[in-house]
Amino acid sequence: MDFLTALKQETLLFDGSMGIYLSNHLKPGEPPYTLCVSNPDAVLTAHKAYVAAGADVLTSCTFTCGDADIVRAGVTLAKRAGGRFTALGFGPTGRLMEPMGDLTFEEAYTHFARLAAAGAEGGADLVLVETMSDVYECKAAILAIKETTSLPVVCTVTLSENGRTLTGSDIQTAVAVLESLGVNAVGLNCSLGPAQLKPLLKEMLARTSLPVVIQPNAGLPRVSDDGGMVYDVSAAAFAEYAAGFVRAGARVVGGCCGTTPEHIALTKKLIHGLGVTEPARATSPRVLAASGAMSVTLGNGPLVIGERLNPTGKKPLQKALREGDMEIVEDDAIAQQEAGCHLLDINAGLPNIDESGVLVQMIRAVQSVSRLPVQIDSADPKAVEAALRAVNGKAIVNSVNGSEESLNAILPLVKKYGASVIGLALDENGIPETAEGRLAVARKIRDAVRTYGIDERDLLIDCLTLSVAAQPQQTMETLRAVRLVKEELGLATVLGVSNVSYGMPEREKLGSSFLTAALASGLDAAIINPLSAPFADAVQTWRLLSGLTLAEKIVLSSDKPLQWFTEQYDAGKIFLPDLLAAAAREIERLKQNAPSAPEAALAPIVLASVEGDIHDIGKNIVKAMLESHGFPVVDLGKDVPAARVIDAARAHKSKLVGLSALMTTTITNMQKTIDAVRAALPHCAVMIGGAAVDASVSGAAHYGKDAMAAVAIAKKVLEP
Repeated sequence: MDFLTALKQETLLFDGSMGIYLSNHLKPGEPPYTLCVSNPDAVLTAHKAYVAAGADVLTSCTFTCGDADIVRAGVTLAKRAGGRFTALGFGPTGRLMEPMGDLTFEEAYTHFARLAAAGAEGGADLVLVETMSDVYECKAAILAIKETTSLPVVCTVTLSENGRTLTGSDIQTAVAVLESLGVNAVGLNCSLGPAQLKPLLKEMLARTSLPVVIQPNAGLPRVSDDGGMVYDVSAAAFAEYAAGFVRAGARVVGGCCGTTPEHIALTKKLIHGLGVTEPARATSPRVLAASGAMSVTLGNGPLVIGERLNPTGKKPLQKALREGDMEIVEDDAIAQQEAGCHLLDINAGLPNIDESGVLVQMIRAVQSVSRLPVQIDSADPKAVEAALRAVNGKAIVNSVNGSEESLNAILPLVKKYGASVIGLALDENGIPETAEGRLAVARKIRDAVRTYGIDERDLLIDCLTLSVAAQPQQTMETLRAVRLVKEELGLATVLGVSNVSYGMPEREKLGSSFLTAALASGLDAAIINPLSAPFADAVQTWRLLSGLTLAEKIVLSSDKPLQWFTEQYDAGKIFLPDLLAAAAREIERLKQNAPSAPEAALAPIVLASVEGDIHDIGKNIVKAMLESHGFPVVDLGKDVPAARVIDAARAHKSKLVGLSALMTTTITNMQKTIDAVRAALPHCAVMIGGAAVDASVSGAAHYGKDAMAAVAIAKKVLEP
């Protein structure tokens, strides 16, 4: 059985630390890998100790080694020890990648390619790229391995307790980049002990469909009385954690710094027979693009792709690109980021210019000043590949079209580098005149994407914006095509909006109106000038009308987002759409991040619009706010008879019932329902609310003037 087959079918156990086992053989400051040549028997003995402990995978004693001969010898020694599988293990170079440091991508690639070739010659079954803190360096290593060998690749990153790498990647971003590059497993190792890695493992398991590896340290190190290094997690405790990781869904466990054959032996004992557990996966949208520091997904409103780094019609930018002056590129990148862009389109398409070289220069300039992901705007395969190698993260390629020549030239690059791609709804015959014709081209591109093994969630279709001055009848066909692509194919859509106004007066006014119409048709992403006030206003207005506002930023950046929104709401600084948007996002956050919150044990609150009342918007708002604060709710809907309210409250052992009425004619039924609940369930409090209700309705214990008042009542009644 080969390694990949075993990875699919089993829980695998990697070995532990070689450094701690070999420490007695090393001089002060001497790295363990030197022993592969100077004292191979000691290294072989260490490997055999881990085989005896039950490790399935032995990792070569080559971490941080840059000497190909030593790497080859190290892999050969691990192979001789007789384990099931041998991993060539290497880590970061120890230098920072550009632009933070002086290590170029090409230098890193060459370094890793040399080591990968040596490891393959030594007989490695896989490559373990471990303890990585920069996804750009990971990219160099992974591409080098894949282009030099046919070995499977496992990549583990090192995180701080804040869940980020040294260079600022969060787990979602790191996983998205590694997955896009085609690794076979992802994971976490080093820096932290098992207790500190536990919540980070949970998030990683939720963010990826790949097998997940975890190799913690044996806790936190300290200097012992005799000057040695000791770790605070015993072998027994470590094994308990490891078994918990397997039960949570980790496919591979092992040890890093401070772990010994004893740690591995006890882990083997506890995980034996546990089998494979499929972890709970998050339902968050797929990452469409990522930089080294952040990721972008679809589903939270229209994506804004900045168009300003395109030299068409921009003489200052044209001049700067021809002269190799990147200052204007950096300035525009910063300005677009500050204007709220999600991605930056980068184009170097000028006649008589080295498009590949200039495009790479532009990408490096942008990455030196901006955190935003990039979109590579070129139809030249040579330029696209050069740019894809230079990108730190997961890029979008703009674009491919439906011609066989374009599909065969661009899609292999998209697959190789794990990019997303824009498909233009045109082919060898030009742009179809009808929406149905553009749909047919989109379907052809979708089918080709599938053939190349590219996830169709990484495909956006551009239904093509034509100038209304030249072809006025085509504007509505473009909008129809957007709707058809969404409805018939379920694909994401993008448009270069500014094209619609070429040759027309008041271009921004026309373009922003077209953008609004396109968003109403289902457009997911717009290539626009984010510094244009009319365009920015159109996007923000659409987000507000769609219930998407600044809420997501507050929810993601604040520990108590709803408290902030409540304060702003009470002060009259934000309004109900903002409050509801915050509540909806908080509900999702609670479901994903705190499924076992203490509030989950509370008996649910029963909500209903009373019999005869066919309105429930107010009740639905109350429901959203209650759930966002952690209170479980049973919503009976509208026009609910008193008997049904009582049956539900009794069945769920509810201590609080909420009744709503919008119509004045149903106040009598509200009174009857209150009386019936009090008689049948004297232990159950009743709160009332709605446009037709005030505190004068008798019998109710509580009156809530709005949704936030209902939350306050629930806290008073249900919380200790």
